[in-house]
Amino acid sequence: MKTLIIGSRIPYPLHDGGAIATYNMLKGLSEAGVEVHYYSINTKKHFVDDATIKKQFAFLRNIKTFYIDTDIKLMPALRSLISGKSYNLERFYDLNFENDLIKYIQSHQFDLIHFEGLYVAYYAFKIVENSNAPIVLRQHNIEYKIWETLAANTKAIHKKILFGYFAKQIKRFETNFLNLFDGIVTIAKTDEKIIKEHQYINLLTTIPAGIENNFVQQESRVNSKYVYHIGSMEWMPNQQAMLWFAENVWKLVIQKVPDAQFYMAGKNMAEKFKLLQTDNFHVIGEVKDLKEFIADKSILVVPLMSGSGIRIKTIEGLFAKKAIVSTSIGAKGIDVIDRQDCMIADDPETFANAVIEMIQNPSLRQEIAENGYQLAIENYDNQNVSKLWLAFYKKVMDEFDY
Repeated sequence: MKTLIIGSRIPYPLHDGGAIATYNMLKGLSEAGVEVHYYSINTKKHFVDDATIKKQFAFLRNIKTFYIDTDIKLMPALRSLISGKSYNLERFYDLNFENDLIKYIQSHQFDLIHFEGLYVAYYAFKIVENSNAPIVLRQHNIEYKIWETLAANTKAIHKKILFGYFAKQIKRFETNFLNLFDGIVTIAKTDEKIIKEHQYINLLTTIPAGIENNFVQQESRVNSKYVYHIGSMEWMPNQQAMLWFAENVWKLVIQKVPDAQFYMAGKNMAEKFKLLQTDNFHVIGEVKDLKEFIADKSILVVPLMSGSGIRIKTIEGLFAKKAIVSTSIGAKGIDVIDRQDCMIADDPETFANAVIEMIQNPSLRQEIAENGYQLAIENYDNQNVSKLWLAFYKKVMDEFDY
């Protein structure tokens, strides 16, 4: 099977969930025998040099990149506000990239074309005019839902209005073009349900993000009082989550367990988060080695108040046998059961009490961590997930008789 996958970024380094999900999918499909061509925007923000690309993506049949500066610029953003179009999506569009894509497609006989996320979905309009191959979209998140929940959860009136406006802009595009695709794959079942509600009529399924199970558990290094969070701090739901946790939850934990330690890590850490640093609240920033960072920690917190899709770092925590305390939104899309595979809590006191219980009850913490690990093995191992992708690709091709 010869497949073109179109991406909005080069998924490397593997420091955030989006990069990990795309990289593992590309690698898993390639190892399963698919001839994968990856043609991706190489953005200014996530730029990767040619030498690194060649080294890290040698498993692909071919990889091509096109540079686009997707940084936010004032005048185009203002024009989008006036026109009603989504600037968040428009800044990923480039006519020259579109033309190059079409030339590349026309010079190959692809069995299927896969769009890796909403930010490259706009290119599908022209591609269907120039190719007979079936097209598939993977939705990492329902983007407009993220902005809706951000608007609902912010107290600042100006942000509430602005975020609500962004949600309407993105929703208009995100829901009107769905039936252009012969198949859509969501990462979370909850997102699949939302797409169904928008009268999508073609093939639709959920395939979870696959994770390489290469975590080594080192019980002798684990400190029961070491708690952590890791995630991209440029993503607004993570910013919101960490402020809520720092301001409302951690102080309750310290009242009961004064020597507990919290470690907050993630790329693009803003200065306002560095001000949270105390003797027991450590702001680390970006870490080079995830496995080394989490090796001595026992509890992962996922205090998300908004978001969509699935949290890759949560699944990695399951594979690493960490006890996880999460909000309902943080656990959305992952088949966990409260107090069996993780602890779920949605208000500050309940969340703090769950963290405290995990610290003070080692047998329960280890039981939950082991249950979570078994759940991850059964549902999120990358080899098994790749088989689901192969089956879906074949079903799309058979269904539409390409």
